Amino acid sequence: MTAPNPIVRFLSHFFEWPVTEMSSPYNEQLKVVLHRGRYKLITEGAIYSFSDLYSNFRKSFERLKWEEHTIESCLIMGLGMGSIPDMLVSKFNKKIEFTAVEIDEVVTFLAHTYVLSPKKINVQIYTADAGSFLEWHDGRYDMICSDVFVGDQIPDSLQSEEALLAMRDMLNPGGILLFNRLNRFESDTSRNLAFMERVFLKVFPEGGHIDVSGNWMFVSNLASFSV
Repeated sequence: MTAPNPIVRFLSHFFEWPVTEMSSPYNEQLKVVLHRGRYKLITEGAIYSFSDLYSNFRKSFERLKWEEHTIESCLIMGLGMGSIPDMLVSKFNKKIEFTAVEIDEVVTFLAHTYVLSPKKINVQIYTADAGSFLEWHDGRYDMICSDVFVGDQIPDSLQSEEALLAMRDMLNPGGILLFNRLNRFESDTSRNLAFMERVFLKVFPEGGHIDVSGNWMFVSNLASFSV
């Protein structure tokens, strides 16, 4: 896939430039647009990827105390169009071995076509349901980024104590979990607070959340992030 021509890239700073639209068994509409010079993946009103402007993870990475951690491997649950590996490599200049789990093969195709292959970012990808993946996968990672949504909802299978225990067991000593959750409405905040108190802090007692403008990023060790 060649990069968009300079005129199209320039125009995309003023309005979204349509690139392609596809569907899959998991997503009735998968729309790729060029916006502000970056590829954005939109489905059913939710933004799944937006390069380094995918601000929930970008703001979290900006606050992570990188000097206190050795991050050489990263598991991404919910690849989208590859925003997380893209920004870690392109914006934060990290050399990390990436593994991802993504249930939708069409999403994986779009990620390879528009982001990963053009930028030569290598990601080992498992095509699987993320909840099931946690039950059988035995890899170990320095960082896990959970970004799994069906529309704007996180599957129940990833919000259980069992799922978080599995993520904890996949972390190397000193490893970091980042768990993305929407926080747009009061109802979201109520659910997030309940999730934190009843589930998250039971598994990660040193954890907490970072407010990243419309989302809360739950992290396994709050002290690893600047205030």
